Amino acid sequence: MNMQCVKVPWAMYYSKEKFEMTFPDTWKIEVSEMAGGPDIGDTGIRESFANPIGSQKLSDIARGKTSAAILIDDLTRPTPAGKLIPYILEELEAGGIHEDQVRIIAAVAAHRAMIRGDFIKKLGQDIVDRMQVICHNADDNLDFLGHTSRGIPLWVNRDFMSCQVRIALGMITPRGGFFGGGAKLVLPGASGRVSIAANHRYIHEGFREHLDEVARIVGLNFLVNPCLNPDLEIDALVTGDPVDAYWKGVEIGKKVYASPFPDQPDIVVFNAWPKDSEFTQAGMAMVPLRGGNADKLKDDTTVVLATASPEGMGFHSVFGAGAELRGKPSPQRWRTIVFSPNLNKWDVLLMYGEHVTFCKTWEEVLTELKKNHGDTAKVTVFPYGSIQYCD
Repeated sequence: MNMQCVKVPWAMYYSKEKFEMTFPDTWKIEVSEMAGGPDIGDTGIRESFANPIGSQKLSDIARGKTSAAILIDDLTRPTPAGKLIPYILEELEAGGIHEDQVRIIAAVAAHRAMIRGDFIKKLGQDIVDRMQVICHNADDNLDFLGHTSRGIPLWVNRDFMSCQVRIALGMITPRGGFFGGGAKLVLPGASGRVSIAANHRYIHEGFREHLDEVARIVGLNFLVNPCLNPDLEIDALVTGDPVDAYWKGVEIGKKVYASPFPDQPDIVVFNAWPKDSEFTQAGMAMVPLRGGNADKLKDDTTVVLATASPEGMGFHSVFGAGAELRGKPSPQRWRTIVFSPNLNKWDVLLMYGEHVTFCKTWEEVLTELKKNHGDTAKVTVFPYGSIQYCD
């Protein structure tokens, strides 16, 4: 049988090679492409810093201060921190804060700690070799700031709170019912485990508005949040007030991440890239489904969750396998296949129980799909599933 091929990006931070997904040529294949936009380049980045939203310029905020902290995310997110930090340092220098007075803090929340090799992937070796780069610990080195209006105890990284200028460098990214970015780098990113667990356990309605409050409590001064196109170039950038800039970023994000959702497909493949470094994050491949699109699938649709997961299972001390908020695996609404060459059946059992079929090779995936759908099938592939927005 002749085959047709869809090439998808694969193994963020670990490979630039694309993975080839093959399908029988009798199947109808559709690729849901993201709207995206052109790279704004140096000119666009400088324009954003020169015109912050709802805020003074960062150089003006820095004036008269003697220290600054920059929160960054980890390898589970594709934020191009190494590209944007030089612009932040330039602004701080203009305001009188030299880079030796700046610390970069990996706001890893309840994820695993980052080590030197991870920081080089994220920031580039030059920044890692010359600057203070440290990793947040959700169990220690925390300041207690009291409770939010919703009753959440707020423990925040002491190294961050000890600096006079506090900056969050994350990214605007769809998460289904809301968008990531903004003050999420503070809670959960730079917060204690007690705060992280309480926030996830008790704050559901008004989740983002609660984070806006957290930004004010901790004195977050400045936000730097890009949107990324399918090539992970910066196609939009918001800077400025952590609340106002975030919500402007969401408006933009709904446009640049926009992707069509199929109607009544037989098979849907959700690729977890660019949040595919580890299996604990792989569920974000299904973000396109969380925007109210579940009813567009048939009862007998087969869902394929594809993840490179070069780090294997990965780690999350609050939501990972066996963690306090993970809960027992529950049945999936649709027939579901989990595909990854870097996992084994025990990894998948821990996260999904007996409710999914695990395939280690793409050939195994095709065998399962043919078994259920025969020689004709309507297939949609989401190549960048974890950052695609389907309204």
